[in-house]
Amino acid sequence: MPIEAPREVTFGCILLAVLIKLLHGGTVEAMSDPAAPQFIIVEADVAASGAVLGYAELISSVIEAHGGSTIFAAPAKAAKILEDGSVPHAVLVLKFPTDEDASVFWSSGENQQAFSELFSHEAFLHAISVPGIPEEGLPEEPLPTTANVTIPQRDGPKAYMLVQGTVTDPEPIGTYMETIIPMIIERGGVYRAWTTPEGPRVLAGDWQPQYLVLSEWPSIEEPRDFWYSDTYQNVAIPTRQPASDFTVLLFEAST
Repeated sequence: MPIEAPREVTFGCILLAVLIKLLHGGTVEAMSDPAAPQFIIVEADVAASGAVLGYAELISSVIEAHGGSTIFAAPAKAAKILEDGSVPHAVLVLKFPTDEDASVFWSSGENQQAFSELFSHEAFLHAISVPGIPEEGLPEEPLPTTANVTIPQRDGPKAYMLVQGTVTDPEPIGTYMETIIPMIIERGGVYRAWTTPEGPRVLAGDWQPQYLVLSEWPSIEEPRDFWYSDTYQNVAIPTRQPASDFTVLLFEAST
């Protein structure tokens, strides 16, 4: 009878393979589904916080007309800094049913006029279009998605963690991911978008990070509990930091 490998070793190997593929511009097949949702993320510095909120309000009907929704629109002061060295930005996250819906919205005359009127080059950072993870999740992959996470219902708004950065050594990051994924799943967190340099489409401005991860949490308490846990602070962070450079911001969703 063949000897079955321990589950944690198998899980780690699978996860590292997925991670290396993503970090080198590859895709997980289900994540390249043309029917998967598409996110548009707009970031601006503190001086443009009012413009971000005004833009979200001004184009709300245009977003809806293209099947989209506003996940959150937050001024820089609402950004909760988790990773040391992160700079608070004003952030707007929009979600559309498909990439085509997002593209048609962005190129519409109403959006282009509102965008050009409200953002100055000095205060604006970038707008990017990011492929989302299918609503049904990724049942064949070990990443935390709706396919393998039970999401508890909360009365208040959901929370979103926005991670952007670069990776210099994928292997320690694979170990890091193996540590944190059970922690995320336990707290009801799910990945909504995971992208590499090949994934984002820069719509305006300049976007330099190597990859971006947008995760959704039942409330603001779960990501805080995750981030400040002994395991994350004393095991995960020391594993990750020598091999990467991240910014991490936490937001509450629009209500």
